Amino acid sequence: ACLVGSEMCIRDRHMRVLWFSVTPSLFNPHTNRHNGGGWIASLEQIIRTEQSIQLGVAFEFPDNHFCRDKDGVVYYPVQCKKRSWIKKWLNNSNEEKKTKYYLKIIEDFKPDLIQIFGSENDFGVICQYTQIPVVIHMQGCIPPYHNALFPVRMNSFDFVFHRGLSLQRRIIGIRSQHAFHKRAEKEIKIVQSCHYFMGRTEWDKSLINLFNPSATYFHCEEVLRDSFMNNNKQWKVEVSDKIKIVSVISNPWYKGVDLILKTAQLLKRFTGLDFKWQVYGVQNIRFYEHKYKIKAVDVNVKIMGTASKEELVDTLCSATCYVHPSYIDNSPNSLCEAQVLGVPVLATYVGGISSLVKNGETGILFPANAPYTLAALIKRISADKELALQLSYKARQQAIERHNPNAIRTRLLEIYKQILDQK
Repeated sequence: ACLVGSEMCIRDRHMRVLWFSVTPSLFNPHTNRHNGGGWIASLEQIIRTEQSIQLGVAFEFPDNHFCRDKDGVVYYPVQCKKRSWIKKWLNNSNEEKKTKYYLKIIEDFKPDLIQIFGSENDFGVICQYTQIPVVIHMQGCIPPYHNALFPVRMNSFDFVFHRGLSLQRRIIGIRSQHAFHKRAEKEIKIVQSCHYFMGRTEWDKSLINLFNPSATYFHCEEVLRDSFMNNNKQWKVEVSDKIKIVSVISNPWYKGVDLILKTAQLLKRFTGLDFKWQVYGVQNIRFYEHKYKIKAVDVNVKIMGTASKEELVDTLCSATCYVHPSYIDNSPNSLCEAQVLGVPVLATYVGGISSLVKNGETGILFPANAPYTLAALIKRISADKELALQLSYKARQQAIERHNPNAIRTRLLEIYKQILDQK
């Protein structure tokens, strides 16, 4: 049994739902890269208000306790020792050991239903070993990410020859093709072993239909961080000749750092715009500078690192536009956060983004790897204040409705009940 001190964990007679989460959620929201909690923590916040749910959350975290009871939620930190890069290189997997531990958690919590966040992680293997209904909440999907892994003119050899990378990132880059292929095949098997899925884009729905046509797919939106939903701040047109472009991305090669540098170079060369481009979420881009021979400082690009959610709200509200440059993506919350504040959005027409941005109405879509098109769009939106206002108004209206926490809580409970009724 799960013990906290000398007290047994709560065993209420409610619907018992066990999450397998890719983040510590509200157990310790400041330990992940979101610097203040991601959308899973926000979802937990609203599920805590539902008296009919007894929630358990399992996640990888360096904690020696088997489980902890905190604020009415039973947390299961999964102690996961980091493998050396040699073992990773040799594909030395500890999947069997982890699966046994996941099943031990299930046996302790005794859930009526299990929800796994992401089909691309190890948690999904439990679908093959339990009769308890499992629903996978789609996030990304590795097979199409593998297809779009490297930007144009980049390949694995670049990580051998170009400067600007730590040894760890260099090794990751060299073996990324092989690693992504292996992960993609594993994810397909996980998707084929599960009966229930939920997500919020036509893209992930179509992938489920491709890999597992007999599965049941439920549409469910995702919750945004409270700093973006619960404040009085919103974007307004700046009466200034200074242009501020903002992007919030992460480290993978397919997130479009190269597109930012190429586009900024074109803006510098062919326009007279007085602009600066602030990039959040990455720590340095020296590798891309060496690879594409474009120095960020020469093209007015500034790397901002990780920011608090409050800082991001203020930055976005004073931006001219938000640019999402990814070569592949499903439903980036950074884009949704910009929309809910009313920031005019320019985004690549890839993956599930067209489910979030209606071209010409709630943002403008452009092809992946199209720096000339993007430069022209930035020039256009910085000059056309009326267009910016129209995009802002419609995007904010749609995003506020789409991310309404009460509606999401109601929908999630409906999905849980439908799955249990089918069982």
